[in-house]
Amino acid sequence: MNNIAVPQMTMDFGEYIDILRRRKFPFLITFFLILLTGILIAYTLPSVYRSEATIVIERQEIPQNLVATTVTGYVQERIQGIKQRLVTYNNIVDIEKKLNIFPAMRNAGDISEMVTLIKEGIAVEMVDIKASDSQRPGQTTATIAFTVSYSASSAEIAQKVTAELADRYLLENKQARSAQAAEVSGFLDVEADRLRNEIVKLEKSLALFKQDKISELPELMQVNMRLYEKTEGQIESTRERILKLEDARTALESELSLTDPRKEVKTDEGKVIQSPGERLNVLIADFLQSSARYTSSHPDVVRLRREIQILGGQSNQAAKVNQLVAKITQLRNQLQESRQKYAADHPDILRLEKSISSVENGLRNVQLSSSEVRRYNVAPDNPRYVALKTQLDATHSNLKEQRANLSKYQQKLAEYEKRLFQTPVVERDYKSLTRDYANAQKKYSELRDKQIQARLAEQVEAGEKGERFVLAGQAYYPTSPDSPNRLGIVLLAGLLAFSGGLGSIATAEFKDKSVRGRRGIMNIFGTMPIVVIPYIENTADRSRKLKKRIMFLVIFLVVLGVLLLGIHTYIEPLDTLWTQEIATSEAPAEVQNEK
Repeated sequence: MNNIAVPQMTMDFGEYIDILRRRKFPFLITFFLILLTGILIAYTLPSVYRSEATIVIERQEIPQNLVATTVTGYVQERIQGIKQRLVTYNNIVDIEKKLNIFPAMRNAGDISEMVTLIKEGIAVEMVDIKASDSQRPGQTTATIAFTVSYSASSAEIAQKVTAELADRYLLENKQARSAQAAEVSGFLDVEADRLRNEIVKLEKSLALFKQDKISELPELMQVNMRLYEKTEGQIESTRERILKLEDARTALESELSLTDPRKEVKTDEGKVIQSPGERLNVLIADFLQSSARYTSSHPDVVRLRREIQILGGQSNQAAKVNQLVAKITQLRNQLQESRQKYAADHPDILRLEKSISSVENGLRNVQLSSSEVRRYNVAPDNPRYVALKTQLDATHSNLKEQRANLSKYQQKLAEYEKRLFQTPVVERDYKSLTRDYANAQKKYSELRDKQIQARLAEQVEAGEKGERFVLAGQAYYPTSPDSPNRLGIVLLAGLLAFSGGLGSIATAEFKDKSVRGRRGIMNIFGTMPIVVIPYIENTADRSRKLKKRIMFLVIFLVVLGVLLLGIHTYIEPLDTLWTQEIATSEAPAEVQNEK
């Protein structure tokens, strides 16, 4: 028999029906247990109501090219920033106190847990569209609106909190935009004041620099160069005039020295009276002759010496004549005394004679001009002398004036030269100051334009003409819970219950080793049976089946009763649930669409 090939048999639909009939109780028990558990879970979970408000983002009414906004950043960033400010600890506590959301938790002191629960119920979602920009290729994502929602165990609380959040979003956005525009305007005002003060300081520094370096400024370089060249020409011409005046002075002095200050005086006989200079020269010659013949005390010698001293006056040459006269008188006295003591060839006598000869030669060589001889303090009366003396005085005055002019021109030339040398250094500092001043003025002008734009933007924000949030859809009253999805949970539980029942059948069949039908005989003997005798049910079998059915029905009813009692006691009364289901099914279409 082991070597006999066993034909392979496939199960038909009838056999599956037989298995299902035979294993119906495990299937039903498993099915109803899982299904009832799912129903219990579906109706045990607390109801969560969700209310939602829609806020539309309206663009600025005034074109951006006319008045640019000073509120920067993407709208998504501002929305999320407002959300972060709204869900702060203090704001959440303020909202909870205002709406009385969790009074029990607040009274119990569980503030942190309460704040966390409220935060978890808040949700913000963006409404984006694909839009094209004429200035950029392709499409971009633009946010045109956003929704604010709140989920709570009570529909009324969900609506109130959502409405409060929407109002706070609108108010916070308005305040934030106005504050940012005012902050930008204030910042520009402060910067404008700072630049204005800086410009005043630069103007003062520039004015002081010009005042201190006024003659060395770059724009005066050509003027200084022309003045330098002009001064050089004046110096050259002054020097030429000085040379001419010096030549004229020399010529006048020479001619004046040869001119007698007194005009010729003639006697009645027609003889010309000698001038003081001529008379002095004659007296010197007579004095030399008389001093050689007579002693110094001789009346002629004394007379001649006195006349020489009177005619000589106080001029340098006259003083020299007087000194020579005195010297020669002293030497002749000494020679006279020495001759009385010594011989003619004595060295002292020879020395004195030699000295006397030298002094006499010196006295002969002295020629006194008429101008050097004082004529008893009488003014010159020679017209020629007076004219020459006047010309000489004028020449001296002109010469003094020209030399003073030359000194003045030389000082000016040095000053102009210094200016020309200092001009590049001054130009560097001057350009630095003017560059800083020009940059400051440019920045101030640009800042003033921005300041005007910022003030216009501030007025736009204050007048609500800029980008703003508008409440398009108010927070609605949720008539049905948003979660949990009880029907879905029940359907999922039914699917799992059916799968579990089939699994219980498969498990029972796998563990059952009984021989049933032709397949079981073939599995044992390896051959088909000749005849199959069906199972003959007796009274005891029917009684046993009836008891099993009754027991299953009782168990089902008990479980169902316990389930309904738990829902009625711990979740919500059954009549209330039934009323809500009817109201939901009969709700108007617009309410369903609003959800």
